[in-house]
Amino acid sequence: MTNFKFKKPLISVYMPVWNAATYLPAAIESILSQTFTRFEFIIIDDASDDDSWKIIKKYARLDKRIRAYKNKINLGVSLTSNIAIAHARCKYLARMDADDISVSNRLEKQLAYLKKHKKTVLVGGQCTLVNEQNQVIGTKSFPTNPQKVKNMMFWAVPTQQGYMMVNRALLPKKFNWYEPSKRSAEEVDLYFQLIKYGDITNLPDNLYFYRQVKGSLSRLNPKKTFALTLQSRLLALKNGYRPTFLSILINLAQIFAISILPSNTIYHLWYLVRGVTQPKSNFPVVSFSKSV
Repeated sequence: MTNFKFKKPLISVYMPVWNAATYLPAAIESILSQTFTRFEFIIIDDASDDDSWKIIKKYARLDKRIRAYKNKINLGVSLTSNIAIAHARCKYLARMDADDISVSNRLEKQLAYLKKHKKTVLVGGQCTLVNEQNQVIGTKSFPTNPQKVKNMMFWAVPTQQGYMMVNRALLPKKFNWYEPSKRSAEEVDLYFQLIKYGDITNLPDNLYFYRQVKGSLSRLNPKKTFALTLQSRLLALKNGYRPTFLSILINLAQIFAISILPSNTIYHLWYLVRGVTQPKSNFPVVSFSKSV
């Protein structure tokens, strides 16, 4: 990293961070070790009370592509993401989450796709689920057809936020990114906004290791997460989104199930409905580096 010769970046990678010290080195290194190297890496610490900021500063000293910032107070993931995007200078914008891992050719493959498909505003991919011990616990697949992605939006999240790449050239200059008040399910509003300006799709390639953390907001309070998601879906209806009849039925079934089931059952049931596959037995993934 110390011998990296800086070139004009083509991609702005942004990563909001809050109390992610345990997994942060591996997340940062998965971006710094990308096969595509012409990027800027904007990292904002949202007033963490662990060693996150210390880790970020060490990496920033080692690699000039990193632009590090720290909030004085905790602002939440949505507002922190908006601040990060405001610092971004490139046409292509890539998200990275602080407890996950991008495969080494993720940026290269996504950039190539967006350059070739000029009407695509967002591209994601497929992902592997890992637990806190770096064991594979399943795979999560997403549709690769833009129409199927659009249909899915009314009953499930159609792409994983942590490894999306957006072509900002298709968006208005004053595009509204995240609703600042939302601290969970914030990406749902964003997807409904983005679909107005181009296609959303996913590559068939596995681009990401998505970590399931027991203390995440979506796992602790799935009823609240769904309420926020439903709020976004209803707003999309008001703004002109037209779901399929099947999507409406699935959505109504979700409302009924979540209203009567206990929280600890909802999460597991949703994985079954969502089609998340699980391996016959857990096995460790390749050891993620923590050199700092």
